[in-house]
Amino acid sequence: MSNLFWVLLTISVLFFVLLGIKALTKLQICAICLSVSLAWILLLILYWLGYFQETTLLALLMGQSILGIYYLIESKVKKDLLLFRLPFLLTLTFIFYSLINKSISQFSEAVIFLILIWFGFFIIYIFKSDLRLQKFMKQIIDCCKRW
Repeated sequence: MSNLFWVLLTISVLFFVLLGIKALTKLQICAICLSVSLAWILLLILYWLGYFQETTLLALLMGQSILGIYYLIESKVKKDLLLFRLPFLLTLTFIFYSLINKSISQFSEAVIFLILIWFGFFIIYIFKSDLRLQKFMKQIIDCCKRW
């Protein structure tokens, strides 16, 4: 049987186990998010140890967690901090990518880019009272509205 089958089965089993634990303990967890996260953490450890080589599957699961973290943070921050969605998402992508990729040659360029994009968005945030920047900031914040 394929690795995909075993990963899907593992996530499904973890989901129902965590759902039961959640019901018994009243823990405030998302069983789906935790199941996926536990699966890719296990696969990442196996990857580091040389026992799992399907980085595409690993990356897909990690991407699901990136999006879950993104939406969790998005739901908890003040509206004006939603300005930082893009740099936050890009930073999460960089962090998760660095867990898989063993070559760090392109990391310096990416780190410099992330610093610059955070700096640029921070400048917009600092000067948000400027009328021209208010319109631009509103466009950035409203880009992900749930229509």
